[in-house]
Amino acid sequence: MTSRLARTNILVGALFSLSAFATSSAPASSAAPVDLVCHEPYTVTSLVPIRYSFAASERKYYRAGALTDGKKGSSANYKDGRWQGFNHGGNRSVVIDMGRVNTVKGMQERFFQDCGDGIYFPREVDFALSLNGKDWSFVGKVSSKRSLTIRKIETQTYKVSGLDYRARYVMMTFTVDVWVFADEFQVFGSKGVEASAKAPKPGPSIAYPDAYLRPGSPEVGGIRNMVLIYNGYYPSDPASGKNTVNQLTPYVGYKTRSGKIEDFMFDGFLFLPFVAAGAPSGGKYYCSTPHPAVMSDWLYYINNTFDESNNLGALNIATGNVKRILNDTGYKAKVEIAIPYPSPAATNFGDIHGDGKSENLSLLPDREAVIRWYVNQVMKRWNAAKYTNLKLVGFYWYEEAADFSVDDSEAQMLRYAGDYIRSLGKVLDWIPYYQAPGFVEWHSLGFDGAIMQPNYAFDKFPEKELGEAAAASRKLGMGVELEIHWDATRDPIYREKYYAYLNYGVSTDYMKAAVHAFYQNGGPGTFYNCCESSNPAIREIYDQTYKFIKGTYVPYFPGRERATSRELK
Repeated sequence: MTSRLARTNILVGALFSLSAFATSSAPASSAAPVDLVCHEPYTVTSLVPIRYSFAASERKYYRAGALTDGKKGSSANYKDGRWQGFNHGGNRSVVIDMGRVNTVKGMQERFFQDCGDGIYFPREVDFALSLNGKDWSFVGKVSSKRSLTIRKIETQTYKVSGLDYRARYVMMTFTVDVWVFADEFQVFGSKGVEASAKAPKPGPSIAYPDAYLRPGSPEVGGIRNMVLIYNGYYPSDPASGKNTVNQLTPYVGYKTRSGKIEDFMFDGFLFLPFVAAGAPSGGKYYCSTPHPAVMSDWLYYINNTFDESNNLGALNIATGNVKRILNDTGYKAKVEIAIPYPSPAATNFGDIHGDGKSENLSLLPDREAVIRWYVNQVMKRWNAAKYTNLKLVGFYWYEEAADFSVDDSEAQMLRYAGDYIRSLGKVLDWIPYYQAPGFVEWHSLGFDGAIMQPNYAFDKFPEKELGEAAAASRKLGMGVELEIHWDATRDPIYREKYYAYLNYGVSTDYMKAAVHAFYQNGGPGTFYNCCESSNPAIREIYDQTYKFIKGTYVPYFPGRERATSRELK
């Protein structure tokens, strides 16, 4: 799993006068439609920036003019030089200025799918027309008629017909979840204006939040800074799956170098299973078609999480100790608990109802039933535990992408999960990997809040990708995850990478304006190791993280002078 993977924002104004363009005599309406954009130049824009992330890989498949050169690509090979590839970015909008007002009768585009190479049909394609290039009329939305789960090489043409509009500008916008390959954008009609052609009527604008998900907002249960606490099955080191009171205390309260608890630290705690370790049955808690987790694995995770002496039990004790030291009797740490992925490959999940019938998760009703069963089990255990120092605010969707290519009912299942959890007065939050499938429409998929992973700590992106990721999160109304590599305590390169996250938090304002999640390694966690380290450079990570949480952090560069945030822009 690569972790740690809509349409253009259109301004709507007044109708533009047609008279400025209506200079051609009306053609005969019986004339055969022609391709009005063949060999015409075009511009391509992505919904969110990819310059410092995916653009380098996309350039390999850039074919100048390929979308309108009149040459159709091979139906079996996307590397034939005629297909143009697009990598991530949320979506692409292709705009063509035809140079004059014409009569548009139909529009279409052809796409390629090869799931084995991560190339998928767009889930949706929008076609739009304009007289002035600013005010757009959407004249057709076409969804894929082929399942994204089909593992074979094929092509598909998305088209709208039966149009009769005047337009000078045409636009096509298509979703890009991973890779999309396109080869021929065609617009059919007549040159000049036919008497029957109507002026396109601009539609409503599509507005994006353009503001980070606020810290302390109800969408994240009031959390401002949430740390990821891994627990559960870890066969090579069982103790790693059992976070103790001692280990959790420096997360609840800021522990000075002299060992004194001086303030609160993280206010939110996300409990989630280890990725690498998997589950007792050999399955995986994330989307793994060959090895799905089953009922016994899910129950194991619940039991481990609700251990009286470790994990939630230990967090309750640690929080009680810290709040007594700080004389804040009303304080409660906020908790979210992960929901494992109900994989469609689990056709023999287990008997959750006790009726002798095992759930088959290739069926949507059974997937929904398992989600409901799991949430009810967690709520039952939580209520029985009667934690005096903790507050369960919600659940976390463990899978870090919307797996549209795994099951056709993925979106429906996610919306069901969100609706059911909200009916219990809790929230459903998500932390997708960088530009993961579904990240653009995270809210419409049923999530209350979403925090995006930049993945800079793990991928070979240049540092400026952090600014790019911040811009994407802000545009889409998301929070920001700060990620510290597990080797940060051993390698100064990874320490510098972590400080880059903190530094960009100042220069792009997500330190104060966004809710944060903090990724770390498990057992007992990188921040704990930094807190307890006798090495000043490693201990400094914990201290600077505390300042970031409190909004007092000043950009810090290990090994050289401090600099202003201006250097980061």
